[in-house]
Amino acid sequence: HANLLPLLGYCHEAAHPPCLVYPLCAGGTLEDRLMPHTSAAKGRLAALGWAEAPAPLSWRARLAILRDAARALSHLHAQSLLHGDVKPSNILLGGGGGGGGARLADFGLSRVAKTQEAPSGATQASVSAVKGTAAFLDPIYVQGGQLTELTDGFALGVTMLVALTGLPANGLKQRCRLMLKWPTQPGRWQEPGVPDAAAGAWDGEVTARLIE
Repeated sequence: HANLLPLLGYCHEAAHPPCLVYPLCAGGTLEDRLMPHTSAAKGRLAALGWAEAPAPLSWRARLAILRDAARALSHLHAQSLLHGDVKPSNILLGGGGGGGGARLADFGLSRVAKTQEAPSGATQASVSAVKGTAAFLDPIYVQGGQLTELTDGFALGVTMLVALTGLPANGLKQRCRLMLKWPTQPGRWQEPGVPDAAAGAWDGEVTARLIE
């Protein structure tokens, strides 16, 4: 699928370190592009050739990236595959300031879904231990150990909140609840510096609709 990172090759010879070979995504990860001023992001972007922090992604670019990630996830689910670790750092971008085409990567936690359905109607896979990134984990999966399409959907939802706010995922759901409750209160909402003239100035109603 065009929005899944393909494996080009691998090395498993005794005389060399084992490695996997993927296409170079010169745009970096979605996480690094949303928060490029962290020390870790600066180092990774510099290694890709970014001499200075890139400009914030426009709303149109963020929407296109999220759309590409959702298409990749939909394709996986259609093949009865569950990703298990959807997050901004696993969405890789092509070169260019706009992010280029996005590709969903890192299938280390992927599972083959069982054919029977969970009570929710989603196909499921049982796991012996909960794995993934805490802030993106579906509470139902954490409590019951049943990995489903909804688990990936929950993680994609948190990824959308990160893209909307430009804030880290830890504690973000609660922060967004407060933003929604008091959308016009100073300090509750801060635009993530998006240079998109078409967006115009945000008033309280637009902010509340976006957060919702």
